Amino acid sequence: MGTMVVGFRLGWDRKGRQATVLLTQAGVLHHSTGLLGLAVRPTRPHAPAGPDPHPVPRQAATLRKLYADLHHQGYTRELIPPACVRLETEEHPLHPRPYGEHAPPPHPELIADFTGAAPAGPGTLEDALAAFYTAVGLTPRPRTALPGGPAGVPPAVREALRGLAEGRTLASRPRRGAGWTVTGAGVRLSVGHVGEDLTHREVAELQAALTAWLRHRRRPGTAGSGTR
Repeated sequence: MGTMVVGFRLGWDRKGRQATVLLTQAGVLHHSTGLLGLAVRPTRPHAPAGPDPHPVPRQAATLRKLYADLHHQGYTRELIPPACVRLETEEHPLHPRPYGEHAPPPHPELIADFTGAAPAGPGTLEDALAAFYTAVGLTPRPRTALPGGPAGVPPAVREALRGLAEGRTLASRPRRGAGWTVTGAGVRLSVGHVGEDLTHREVAELQAALTAWLRHRRRPGTAGSGTR
């Protein structure tokens, strides 16, 4: 019967490392890390903690976060772009409480088979997840849409939204050692080597303040107003 999986492999060229993450139809996340060009080293899979009636959507959210986090760490080269694949390998059945002594063992053949079966063409994580949801009989998560539709959204915002949906990191240009980064997982401000993650409330407050500042600068008679 086989197993349906969705996953990806990313590479960090400067460190010479790679990372592979898979989500199976049973809702189990499989990880492996290692040096580029060498055999990967699988870690213990991450299964739903206890009985979960909806393990796949919850674990898919974790898959998105891992994809964004790996990009943020430096794994920016897509060795295997996100893809949904049916493997011939059967997944080990889970214990009703799959943690502690009942945690599933590493399943290296799943990752090896995914590596051999994944298509070589480009793909996005959201497209791969949508195909995975359909294959396992779930309703795909609606795509993110901004109020007012595409026509009312500035091109720069549409491009940034597309980048976040694909797991990319948005970052400021280097300037006097201060900057910011935005990923699907959060917003971070940094000065030199010191950084701080903002809470959702702090991000909303910062957005309100910046929007007010931009509108204030556009008022006639305001010093420095006008297009630069």
